[in-house]
Amino acid sequence: MKKILMLCVAVITAMTMSAKQYEHSVGMVAGLGIGAQYKTMVMDDFTIIAEAGYFMNLDGGTNAYAGGLGNCVLAYQANITEGQGIKLDYYVGGQAKLGVLTGGNAGIFGLGAAAGIEANMTNAPIAFSFDFRPGYAFLFTGGWAGGHMFDYSFNLGVRYTF
Repeated sequence: MKKILMLCVAVITAMTMSAKQYEHSVGMVAGLGIGAQYKTMVMDDFTIIAEAGYFMNLDGGTNAYAGGLGNCVLAYQANITEGQGIKLDYYVGGQAKLGVLTGGNAGIFGLGAAAGIEANMTNAPIAFSFDFRPGYAFLFTGGWAGGHMFDYSFNLGVRYTF
């Protein structure tokens, strides 16, 4: 019984330590679409967030595009506060996106910014993020909206950290 108790304490301690300083996380992202999300720390203060799925960014009107191939964000991430079982960080960076228009008549390549916050549960291997991503997208086929558009999206991510 004592060995089982010690093993449980060791596993919980390892989970807690990995939740505080995780290097990788996988999960889902939802906003104006839904997709899979992978996040990794590339240096102490920089992170890469890669996404694949069906995403729509609004251009201020009724037009939208589906970024079926994915989005990639490179961001600086820093701590805001830590306590009460939550580590709160902010991140700011740049974004690249690639996809097709809804209806499939043109491809999209876009660049933009990303700014958000992340709540990492220090007692469990889970993280939540919320961000805003304004951007500018080009069309590389077709002639929709003059060949370019400004767009934006709000996104909520839930990831398992390890």
